[in-house]
Amino acid sequence: MVALENVTFSIQGTPLLNDISLRIEQGRSVMVMGESGSGKSLLMKIMAGIIPADSGVVRLNGADIAHLSVRQVNAMRNDFGFLFQDGALWQNMTVLQNLMLPLQTHRGKWTPHQMKERIDRLCAYLRFEDDLSQRPVSLSSGERKVVALMRALVLDPSLLFYDEPHAGLDSRSSERVLQLFKDQKAAGKTQVIASHNGEIASMVADSILVLDRGAVLAYDTVRNLTRTDDPRLKEILSGVLDLSSTYDSDILEILGSDDGNPFG
Repeated sequence: MVALENVTFSIQGTPLLNDISLRIEQGRSVMVMGESGSGKSLLMKIMAGIIPADSGVVRLNGADIAHLSVRQVNAMRNDFGFLFQDGALWQNMTVLQNLMLPLQTHRGKWTPHQMKERIDRLCAYLRFEDDLSQRPVSLSSGERKVVALMRALVLDPSLLFYDEPHAGLDSRSSERVLQLFKDQKAAGKTQVIASHNGEIASMVADSILVLDRGAVLAYDTVRNLTRTDDPRLKEILSGVLDLSSTYDSDILEILGSDDGNPFG
């Protein structure tokens, strides 16, 4: 569970996030939308405890992360994964070393063989067939994104943050990533996905969080947002949801279900 209470953040007096309060229950998938510069990436990093908020409270599974010790924070990070928008891979390491690093940090009792088995299973699942001895610079942008995604998944965390997961991917990789989100949802994982991908909105998201100029403009189910009369909200959603015709009433009934897993 993720909960934010009156969270703010600014740089040199310029507010970037303003009085944000929200709650994401365990097992829910939330899509974060907003125009460039609206604060999506920053909000996710604050949710994950990567960047501290200027004020307000950030709780992960009920714990105020500002009051946790370094040891407690490291233990918490054992159970979440973060896909950065630019991948954020270590360029002086091979692909295999990048993928091994979280396991070496948080699964110290595993043998090298167990770690490699886990990585091989992820590669097979996402159909990543490149040489793991390469360095990230040798890969295409899409391949680097897949490696960064595998690094976020390698600990099998229950809480996952994905920042623009489809950026740079070809259509085949995009389909595999979409299936991953659906599988994670079916497995009861909590997912926070910054994206403007319509398939995620229609097939994965329980709710959509819309940011505008660092503030929450809307946080509601897909069904309710498709029926909005707010012109600013329509403008932001227009690239993902055709508010007049994308979803027929039957699909809207499914998307608006209270069932935590309407596709299971």
